[in-house]
Amino acid sequence: MAVADLKRLIAKIEDLPTLPRTVLRITEMVNDPRASARDLARIITDDQVLTARLLKLVNSSFYGFPQRVSTVTGAIVLIGFDAIRSLLLTTSVFDLFPSRTSRDRRHQESLWDHSLGCAIGAKAIGEVLHHEKLEELFVAGLLHDIGKIVTMTMLPEQFARISSRVIQNRLLIADAEAEILGCTHADIGRLLAQRWNLPAKLMSLIEHHHQPATAGAWAVEASIVHLADILTRALSLGSGGDDKVPPLDRSAWQLLKLKTGALDAIMAVMLDQFDDINSFLR
Repeated sequence: MAVADLKRLIAKIEDLPTLPRTVLRITEMVNDPRASARDLARIITDDQVLTARLLKLVNSSFYGFPQRVSTVTGAIVLIGFDAIRSLLLTTSVFDLFPSRTSRDRRHQESLWDHSLGCAIGAKAIGEVLHHEKLEELFVAGLLHDIGKIVTMTMLPEQFARISSRVIQNRLLIADAEAEILGCTHADIGRLLAQRWNLPAKLMSLIEHHHQPATAGAWAVEASIVHLADILTRALSLGSGGDDKVPPLDRSAWQLLKLKTGALDAIMAVMLDQFDDINSFLR
C-alpha cells in the first residue's frame, strides 16, 4: 500500500489518540541540554498518576536498587533522562486506547502483555550485547505492535475479519492484515509514531521489526526487537494475535552474533521480570 493510501486509512480512524501533554513536555525537556533533573521533576510531579507509577516502577525488581527511591528527582538522577521518558511513555500508552467491550479488553490486554514481554526481551538482549541505549530498545519493543491496537480499537470490523482469517487459514496476523487491509500493523504503527512525533529511529524499528535487514543503519536494533518478538511468542507471554512463532530472520541472527546458550539466560530474565513490571503498569 502506498504512503498516501495508508494516510487515507489512518484519516478514516476517528479519535486517533495523541500523547498526553505531560509526556510531550517531558520529551521536549529531555532533548534540552539546559534542563536539570529538578526541572524535569517539576513537570512530572504535576501529574499524580505518573508520579505514583514512576516511583512504584523505579522501586520494583525491574531496577533492583538496594535502597528505596522516594523522590522523582532521585529517580531521575539514578536512571537518567532517557529512561524516565521511556518509563512515562510506557505507562501513558497503556491508557490511550479504551476497550469497548469485555472481549475487546481481553484481546487488548493479551496484546499489551505480548508487547511488554517484547520490551523486556529487547532490553535483556541489549544488555547481553552491551548496547548503549537499553531504554530505547525497551520502548521499541513496547511499541512494535502498536498498529494492532489501533486496528483493534479503531477499526473493530476489520479486526474481526482479520482474526477470523487468522483462525480459519492458520495465518500469521501480518499476512491476514495484508489481505484485509492492504497493509500491516507495522505500516500503521509507523504512521501513529509519526503522528506522535517520535524519533525517526523508533519509527523505523516499528516499521521493520519483521524484516530487520531493511532497517538500514538501524538493522541491529530492528534485529533485537525481531528476536525479542519471537522469544515472547515462544514463552507465550500474551498473544501477538495468532498462535504461531514466526521464523527467525537468518540475517538478524547473523548480525546479532549471539551464542545459542545466551537465549536461555535472556528468556529466564524475561520470565523473571514480566509479572513484576506488568503489575506496576496496570
